[in-house]
Amino acid sequence: MQINKLVITNFGIYYGRNEFIFGNKKDRSNIILIGGENGTGKTTFLSAIRLALYGPLFLGYKSANAKYIDFVKDKINIYSRAEGNKMAGVEMNFTLYNNGEPENYYIIRQWQLTGETIKEHLQIYKNDALLTDNQMEEFNHFLRRNLPPSLFDFLFFDGERVQQYVLDSQFEQNIKEAFMTLFNLDLFDTLKEDLLKYLKQDNIFTNLTQEQKEYTQIEYDLRNQENVIRSLEKRIAELKEQMKDIQVKTRELEQEFSNKGGMIAREREALNEQIFLMEQEKKHITEKIKEAAAELLPFVITQKLLQQTITQIEAEERVERYNALKEELNNETFPLLFKELSLHFHITDSEGREAAASFAKAMKEKLFQSIKPVGINFGQFQFIHQMNSEQKQTIRNLFNHVRRFDGKLVDEWFARIHQLTDEVYTLKKRIEHSLTDESLKDMINKLNEHARLHEQIKYEIEANTAKLFEAEKFYQELIAKKEKLQKRIRQAKKDENIFELCQKLSRVLSRYQEEQVKKYLGTVERYFLQMFNSLMRKGQFLNSFKIDPQTFELTMLNHSNRPIFKHSLSAGETQLFFLSLLWALLKASKRQIPFVLDTLFGRLDRTHKENLIQKYLPIAANQVIILSTNTEVDEYYYNQMKPYIQQEFSLHYDRSSNCVHIDNHYFFQKVGI
Repeated sequence: MQINKLVITNFGIYYGRNEFIFGNKKDRSNIILIGGENGTGKTTFLSAIRLALYGPLFLGYKSANAKYIDFVKDKINIYSRAEGNKMAGVEMNFTLYNNGEPENYYIIRQWQLTGETIKEHLQIYKNDALLTDNQMEEFNHFLRRNLPPSLFDFLFFDGERVQQYVLDSQFEQNIKEAFMTLFNLDLFDTLKEDLLKYLKQDNIFTNLTQEQKEYTQIEYDLRNQENVIRSLEKRIAELKEQMKDIQVKTRELEQEFSNKGGMIAREREALNEQIFLMEQEKKHITEKIKEAAAELLPFVITQKLLQQTITQIEAEERVERYNALKEELNNETFPLLFKELSLHFHITDSEGREAAASFAKAMKEKLFQSIKPVGINFGQFQFIHQMNSEQKQTIRNLFNHVRRFDGKLVDEWFARIHQLTDEVYTLKKRIEHSLTDESLKDMINKLNEHARLHEQIKYEIEANTAKLFEAEKFYQELIAKKEKLQKRIRQAKKDENIFELCQKLSRVLSRYQEEQVKKYLGTVERYFLQMFNSLMRKGQFLNSFKIDPQTFELTMLNHSNRPIFKHSLSAGETQLFFLSLLWALLKASKRQIPFVLDTLFGRLDRTHKENLIQKYLPIAANQVIILSTNTEVDEYYYNQMKPYIQQEFSLHYDRSSNCVHIDNHYFFQKVGI
């Protein structure tokens, strides 16, 4: 494919009719250099190419639905609409090669805005002849088959995002899809699907055995399930990309919001959290004050009375112990003790008379007197409380709390409440000021919208991930069923029928496809190694490069045969890695497709830039479109690139006329020479 001309009318930043005429390749010249500062229309230029080719399919829709209409409506130039000119469009003249023969196409895609309704008008010319509706459908089918949007996007190089793209979990799958399309190997999958559809026809399907019917249905379901899984994986990857974009935009908006004195949502949440914690602390202190006032303060005030209570409790305990001991000794223990002793000892008084009874009486009185509690007047003592052990312990604990109670602590509690009240007031004022500042309302609304979208996308990712898990689980169950049925069918030895013929043909196609994949991958690996090592400043950087024919997992070994992983490459090395892979795929497939390179030199050093200009760009493709700023491709690199430039443009946005001016020379080209 070669793009010859692009026309953008009242689309995006392009006001009025704007033409890019590229012309044909001459000698070594294959580069179309388009320069422009940020915001001058380079991104819109790419969108116009995609939209001209694919229409709704550019956004992933089969037809012009509401989302596609909203997208187009949003892209109609605002100054054109203000003047009443509500017609916008993109036109593209390009050449396709069909079986080696060039065919010239001219697509005119226009939109007319009437009220809130958009109507699209599409015309396609082939070799200057207007195509009919049926012919346009055939062309679109041909385009989707040979250059689907996914392949176009794969061949589009964005230096700012290439590292993220290469390290994404879907990278190997993207390589596989591009490889299968470039080498027409996905045709075998289409043929196998056609065989399944053939078996599903009523006149064929009804003649199959029950097991063959089940097997055919499982094969059919497996194909559908593979599509479901790929669709879910693609959607999840797209959603993750959208989430990253929203996060970047949110950070930028938050920074701008903060610079203007606003308070972002996270800060408000943090302040509200602080306020909540302070209010909780105030509540806790207040409860402690209430608890102290209700439980301790009355006893602090009557501490002497509490002391008297403790003294009375202790006296009652001593009297109770004395009375219990006296009763025990007096009633049984003491008389029995003296009776037993009298059998072994003879007690007399000083005059030798029998004195056992009088001695026992005197001894008892003396003992009772010695164990009698000191300081208690038994004649006047009265029991007042008569508490159990648990009640006594409660009173003692209360007394200990009262003795330890410090009045200064209450003062500190009240001081802390006063401090917290002031801090809460200050924080609430900060939040109130942020929310009432009129100049920040738009930003707050945008931040809230970003937060809503972030949560919506997060929810959709989680939902699709759950669906993907179930789809993969079901897929494995189908494979298990298929293998069981396959064994039973083979055992039945039913070889001479349409079903077996279709199965054999399907297996032959699969084996042939596998052989072709291995064959072409070997060529891609060889070309990649050749280009990557020539671009690297370190010379023979890789000794081996392999792509697994099943998973398309990449394996790289250095000159010491040690593995090198993608994530270990620097940003510049990752760019050279991806560019080498793109070139290897295109060269091995012998397909002529334009390269679109945006921010090509942003993260490369001088040597790598020069290697790209001298060794890569002249042979990268028949048409290489480079989008650049004047700082990225400066005068030095422009002069090095000059021998390979086929056409050059520079974009300038004129704010006085709201127009993009397209000059047919780059920033450093000397006009007239």
